Amino acid sequence: MNDEFFTAFLDQKLTSKEQIHRFIGEFANPDAAAELVSLLQRRETVGNTMIAEHVILPHLESPKVKRSQILVIRLADPIDFDDTTREIQLIVTILLKSEEEQATKQKIAQFTRRLADEDFLTELLTNQSKKTIYQLL
Repeated sequence: MNDEFFTAFLDQKLTSKEQIHRFIGEFANPDAAAELVSLLQRRETVGNTMIAEHVILPHLESPKVKRSQILVIRLADPIDFDDTTREIQLIVTILLKSEEEQATKQKIAQFTRRLADEDFLTELLTNQSKKTIYQLL
């Protein structure tokens, strides 16, 4: 996987679920951000996206997504995402264009398996070097 498939944002000063959704929607497609934010909000009603302590995995599939990729957003300070999802510091977001090629879907699946590795998540949560984060990804 190359760096074009991943985008890392370290020490982001986002302080609410709404700001995080807006950040993701704007990144995925500024012209359709409101619609994408709405999709993220609907996804939240289906089930909790927390995958580990301090880590959530929101994901979005839509024809409005400009390019399939994975965002790694580390917050400057932990936030309470909602009443049950507390002290979130890392947001790993999967953006998937509708009807994406199978090869891209396989890259995403390969990456998501790595999220089960506690050491991998710890590195994403704590490593201060953007270069090292990209090497990990």
